Amino acid sequence: MIRLKIFHLNVHIHILTVIYFILCWITQNIIWYLSALLIVCIHELCHLLMAYYFHFDIEKVEILPFGAYLSLRDFYFHPISHEICVVLSGPCSHLGMYYFINLFIKSPYHELLLMLNTFVFFFNLLPIYPMDGHRFICLCLQSVMDLQKSFYLSLKMSVLSLVILGVCYCQINTIVIIVYLLCQQFSYFNFIPSYLRIYFSQIPFMEEKKKMIIHHHYYYHRGCHNYYLIQSQLYDEKSVINELLKTVKK
Repeated sequence: MIRLKIFHLNVHIHILTVIYFILCWITQNIIWYLSALLIVCIHELCHLLMAYYFHFDIEKVEILPFGAYLSLRDFYFHPISHEICVVLSGPCSHLGMYYFINLFIKSPYHELLLMLNTFVFFFNLLPIYPMDGHRFICLCLQSVMDLQKSFYLSLKMSVLSLVILGVCYCQINTIVIIVYLLCQQFSYFNFIPSYLRIYFSQIPFMEEKKKMIIHHHYYYHRGCHNYYLIQSQLYDEKSVINELLKTVKK
């Protein structure tokens, strides 16, 4: 892993990215690779600018062999509307790149850039973690259902989509991507309970929320002030934190 510091931003370049760069240079595919990497970096830059705008705690930007990833320490702790804006800023950047390429790029690489831009746009919308498509679906689920259930439902959707992708497009040049995404599913599975424990523990320190909802089970909706009607007694969310923590799967 190569670590750089650019304007107080931690940038990590995966060692496989360097190896992939060298292989593309040797096989004379360097123009194709750099073009794809540039499109992906612009995509992540839009995520980064939106995250700065909403004051997210930015951990790092990681440059992978086939893409880039913006890591935010406090994602899923901000208002859902802010997080959706951060997620959608990346896909929206491809519309700007499409018009820029059509207006200003008049070279033999015009069609190549359009193809790469379209591919990155649609691939990134797949409901597979950690793609933007998955994050958007997960946030939409969190806005209408129990927090814990939304995570595990989005994980199931992610795994199913990855299986379909693997069956349909398992080729030599996609094996590395599929294996990487498979490893990410295990990381996401381990992330969910640790996140829930931290989130539930921080309930007493969260800002007051206007929307109220009453549960008959120990469910939790983000963005709402949750109340619990248990055995004819009404409890505030702050008074049932221990019960919420007990619901977190091991």
